[in-house]
Amino acid sequence: MRKTKSIAEIGVYPPPAGGISVHVERLCDTLEQKQIPFIIYDGNGENGEKKRAVVPIPEIEKWAWKYLWQKNEDIIHNHFLRWQIRFTLSLLKLKGKKIVHTVHSLRNDGTQLGLAQKVMVFLTGLLSDHFVAVSEEVKEKLLELRIPERKISVIPAFIPPTTDLESDIKKIPDYVLKTFTKYPQVIVANGGVGNLYNGEELYGLDLCIDMFTKLARENKKLAFVYCITHIGEQALLEQYTERIAAHGLEERFLLVQEKIPFYPLIQKATLFVRPTASDGDAISLREAIYLGTPAIASDVVKRPNGVITFVNRDADDFTKTCREVLYAPPTDLLQYRQEQERYVEQLLDILL
Repeated sequence: MRKTKSIAEIGVYPPPAGGISVHVERLCDTLEQKQIPFIIYDGNGENGEKKRAVVPIPEIEKWAWKYLWQKNEDIIHNHFLRWQIRFTLSLLKLKGKKIVHTVHSLRNDGTQLGLAQKVMVFLTGLLSDHFVAVSEEVKEKLLELRIPERKISVIPAFIPPTTDLESDIKKIPDYVLKTFTKYPQVIVANGGVGNLYNGEELYGLDLCIDMFTKLARENKKLAFVYCITHIGEQALLEQYTERIAAHGLEERFLLVQEKIPFYPLIQKATLFVRPTASDGDAISLREAIYLGTPAIASDVVKRPNGVITFVNRDADDFTKTCREVLYAPPTDLLQYRQEQERYVEQLLDILL
């Protein structure tokens, strides 16, 4: 009988929840359903209670070199962003392992690489079996780094949620759920606070507050829930809280700091917004499309089919676009759902 190959999922696993860690979690849910053996090597270490067993790896570089000399899984699926880690793990090809890297972002890669770095990237491309780029932009950057095109596939990182919706709703505080009961229209967003990009709020909480302040005067049945994923600067969070209170909107604009499942809120929402100043292929946008919730995002990168865009960092255009969608939401989102469902099968075809 042919032995089922095992997979090493090397990256991060929630908590904390983020784009990459949620992708890894949902991929593992799918592998488990299909009875494909896997082990999770978790760069988040001992951070919080995990849904399933993981091998914590707090010192990633040291662990990667040690892993070369250990007994390994048959398929190495790496999610870490640094080329040093990609190169080290690609050396496992010399032991006959299959090496696949999902490249979630190349935002932090400099265009000018030193000679040693260029050699390292070249060898990584030579040894690795495949690179999964989460967007066309990432693919173009890989090609610029001379990764062979035949080894690159573009597959967005979105995987539909496989957990039980009712059990996840129970993890959401009552004060958040009551907002959806009290107000017929609720806008939701998530992201950090106080993370600056070119001097601007990266996740656009300031734009959300400005937009909501205007629309709240027009529509008394409107509320906003912003789930904070992390805080870069506490002083900025305090300023935003004061700004909301100054307009008397503290009961209608919630800043949620508890770590809760976010997709049930997207499903309940009237509108999901992502006004980021820089971005990759945001899983939350694809989640909204999959769940049938209208989504608005900045035009800072190419967005998925079905997402409505506004001019990046243009507060007036953001407000105008939100107003239009709230009054006349799109009715054709179902056509994009099947597109989102195909991605995980495409990924499994490459891995297996």
